[in-house]
Amino acid sequence: MHNGVVNDPVRQLYSERRYPALSHPVTDISGLAVSARLAGLQGLAMPSACRVLEFGCASGHNLLPLAARYPGSEFTGLDYSDTAIHAARQAASAAGLENIRFEVADLEHWRPSDPCDYLIAHGILSWVPDPVKARVMDLCSQVLTDSGVACISYNTLPGWSLRRDLVPLIRALAGNPVAAALGGSPAAVAAALAGMAGAATPHSQYLKSICNDIARKGPAVLPFDEFAPVSEPLYFAHFATWAADRALHYLGEACFRDDLPEGIDVDAWPQLTKLAEDPLLLQQMLDLLSGRTHRNSLLCREEAPFEERTTTGVVLHFAAGRGAGELPVLAGEPAVVKVFRKVLLELEGDCVPVPDLLERTADRLGGGWEPTRHARELAGWIFQAARLGGLELRSEALHIGGDPDGKPRISALNRHFAANGQPVVDARHVTCHFPAGHSRLLAAMDGSHSARELAARAAKEFPELDFAGWLQHLAGRGILVNEDESAGLFISD
Repeated sequence: MHNGVVNDPVRQLYSERRYPALSHPVTDISGLAVSARLAGLQGLAMPSACRVLEFGCASGHNLLPLAARYPGSEFTGLDYSDTAIHAARQAASAAGLENIRFEVADLEHWRPSDPCDYLIAHGILSWVPDPVKARVMDLCSQVLTDSGVACISYNTLPGWSLRRDLVPLIRALAGNPVAAALGGSPAAVAAALAGMAGAATPHSQYLKSICNDIARKGPAVLPFDEFAPVSEPLYFAHFATWAADRALHYLGEACFRDDLPEGIDVDAWPQLTKLAEDPLLLQQMLDLLSGRTHRNSLLCREEAPFEERTTTGVVLHFAAGRGAGELPVLAGEPAVVKVFRKVLLELEGDCVPVPDLLERTADRLGGGWEPTRHARELAGWIFQAARLGGLELRSEALHIGGDPDGKPRISALNRHFAANGQPVVDARHVTCHFPAGHSRLLAAMDGSHSARELAARAAKEFPELDFAGWLQHLAGRGILVNEDESAGLFISD
């Protein structure tokens, strides 16, 4: 993704190549709302009725699924590329989305006409010259509502430093005939370096992981990331200073669990918390100790209304489900948490309002349920479990629907994506890639063909495909939808 205020190499890149069709789960406004509220921000509009603006929307793959999910909200995407905007408009039309618009815009001359509750600027700040960085930050301060939130991504130092220093070497090897045996492309060279690195020392292990990551990105992504005409990581202190200069306040990271990055000794936290009086120093220490290479930071206005601490009422306002990790067992947790954890384990892929989960827990406890005390104890556990990544918190319920045994159906938006050879997006805003032929099967899932008919087609065209298992996978990801498609990618109870 990009901004129109760019130097000639960047303009040339986006004129000649199309940014890959990708959604970015970290920008899901359901998660942004939770992270901002847990950070203390009050008055933020909920995703079901809000205004969302995205800088560098490319072909709309990130914004369109959100517009499909929240028909009561308004979405605007801006991008310099007229071909990308044309593709985004086509997708919106094919999906029948009337709550989203796309504009060809050069941010140097673009002026906001309406404020927004959520601003998304993913893949811009580290990939544009300094004057553009300044313009992006200026616009953040101009477009946000009084309780609005901006989500801005950027690569961070010192974690990104080795990756940054690798790029010139990989570029030189890829272009040198003497090194032709390494593959001739940046991705191939990175893969070769990963194979040679070994695992005997911490440095070689780290180098191997970086090279493998570069190789995995491949020729579609690398020209827009590490090998972009501009690729400049930032120290958090620089980012925070730019924000403060524009009367913007740092809330925390877009993904709540990223406020406590992995890789730090748990015994170090008591020492680190002593730095809380100097938040800037604390954040820079976290980046140093964790080796974090990327941030998705949330900003709001300095004068935005705040709550000093997260209350029980705030936590119980959200919907909760099982996270990507194991549900944590915390020291000294009360007995009610054990029952609550069992309730969570029964959710499978759903995310249920916390009050409903409390009601189920109370039913299991029977006469032993003490509303005030137990709600407070569970709120504390939910908060910590979400911080550790073992629990998913959303601003609204998520029910994974869809019938894999009847007449399988995916949303009109995902059918459009599949028909055009693009990845579909699941209920949790994750991009799902499938082979080209399988995409044709997806495009045929409009509710008019039975699972048996689709299975026969799959057996004929793709005999290696376990169609029944694949269909169950689609259902589990929330890609299949029910007859009522008003909620777009998934159907909520």
